[in-house]
Amino acid sequence: MKKRTIFSILLIVFMAMPLMVFSGCDIIDTILASEPPPPPGYYDEIEEPEPEPEPVELTEAEAEWLNLSAWEQRFRSMPMAFGFANKDGNKLIHVFYGYEELVQAAEEEAAATEDPVETDEDTDEEEDAPNNYFAITGFDPDRYSLAIGPFGDIRQISFAFLQDEGRGNNGREIATNFDRLPGFVFAQKQWKLAKNKMHLMTEMSALLDNIVAIGSPGWKGNTPPMEEETIESIEKHKERKVEWGKTLAVTLVDEALIGLVLYERQGNDMLFSIVYMDEEKTLFWDNPAEYDEESTWRTDAGEEPGQFEPLILARFDEGLMLMLIWSASDGDIAVTLYEEDGVFKEAEDLSFFRKTSG
Repeated sequence: MKKRTIFSILLIVFMAMPLMVFSGCDIIDTILASEPPPPPGYYDEIEEPEPEPEPVELTEAEAEWLNLSAWEQRFRSMPMAFGFANKDGNKLIHVFYGYEELVQAAEEEAAATEDPVETDEDTDEEEDAPNNYFAITGFDPDRYSLAIGPFGDIRQISFAFLQDEGRGNNGREIATNFDRLPGFVFAQKQWKLAKNKMHLMTEMSALLDNIVAIGSPGWKGNTPPMEEETIESIEKHKERKVEWGKTLAVTLVDEALIGLVLYERQGNDMLFSIVYMDEEKTLFWDNPAEYDEESTWRTDAGEEPGQFEPLILARFDEGLMLMLIWSASDGDIAVTLYEEDGVFKEAEDLSFFRKTSG
């Protein structure tokens, strides 16, 4: 009896299966019929993942640029060179020795590599000796169109000629020896340059867009003493007594101060600072030295740091840049300072020495 019952159940299930399958198909068809069909090209728009781009090989120059700091990239993007004006203020010279030797070396190198001499197709004449200044010296005079003198005084200049070294050149870069020095001479015809003063040579660039107007705090460039309140603030900040402080310049918009501070001697430890102060921050460029009665910081300057004259102050995203001329009996030094980590640091690659004695 049990076997017959089981057989009957299995027979019923077997006969019902086709009905279940067909019923399921009807249900699926009903669901699909209720859904709207996909738009034309729907499946064509499904994009396959793009392959990862191959790594870009950088040139040596590109790799070097990426390894530079933000300030280093900033400095390299702004052409900067230095020169000084003659006694009339209508010429500026960027002193350069050895141009003839460099031309001769370039000619010998070309001959050694057996490079063919280019000729003018029209005249069939050989070209002159190499005269591309940048290729030979690394200095392109045609790139410089502006000269910036003390306190940000901007004048237009244009390259005039290459001056050969004259007889009687004593090597001193001063106005009385101007015409005997070898180098690139620039002309200024409309307005006078600061006579016998160093100038920063540049072009229209981000430097000009970010320069802050500064002025002399004293009559004819004199440096008046700092106010007592300012000196007290510096002493508190540095935790050291100030011997004297001088105001070198002030900004014309917000009256920020650029100054020179000499601190009291501690044993043989000497210190002076270039300081920038405004309502928001105070920056120092500290110069420690060992006491020397005759030449603590500069030759034959005694225990005094020498004279400072601001050239330019500029504000960039990276911070402040301050350029000064540091003068003493042995010559002038162009010092470029930049703001980093709350202090001024020196861009040593942008320093320049003008020999005025010897």
